Amino acid sequence: MTTQIDPLTAPLEQLQAFRQQQAEDVETIASSYSQLKAVQSKYNEGFQSVQSLTKPNEGELANVDHVIVDVGTGYFVSKSVSDAKDYYKGKIDYIQKQLNGLQETLTDRQKRVNDLTELINLRINMDKQGAGKAAA
Repeated sequence: MTTQIDPLTAPLEQLQAFRQQQAEDVETIASSYSQLKAVQSKYNEGFQSVQSLTKPNEGELANVDHVIVDVGTGYFVSKSVSDAKDYYKGKIDYIQKQLNGLQETLTDRQKRVNDLTELINLRINMDKQGAGKAAA
């Protein structure tokens, strides 16, 4: 169950702490996004390498019908060129879906941080105006 707070009456420190938490989330999500992009790039490289094998290069490779594919955590498997392309394409598509989801989350969190920053600035200005009127 989420607790609703009134942003105009909540303690400023609570809003600042929430903004800081959201900003840290943005950094974490951005880092995850970058890491996934790097992994996707590696799969793209693998796909391109296998793609180039569909045109046999006589004298360069003894067997262009099967390739060794890195399936992660130090494991390699022999696959046909067609299966290797399917494997890489599946991984690339899966990662793209994950990237799309992360991008949406990242955009949402960045908007929250911006909104909270504006709200905090508004509250600070309101507090200053209130203090100025009280002193007068």
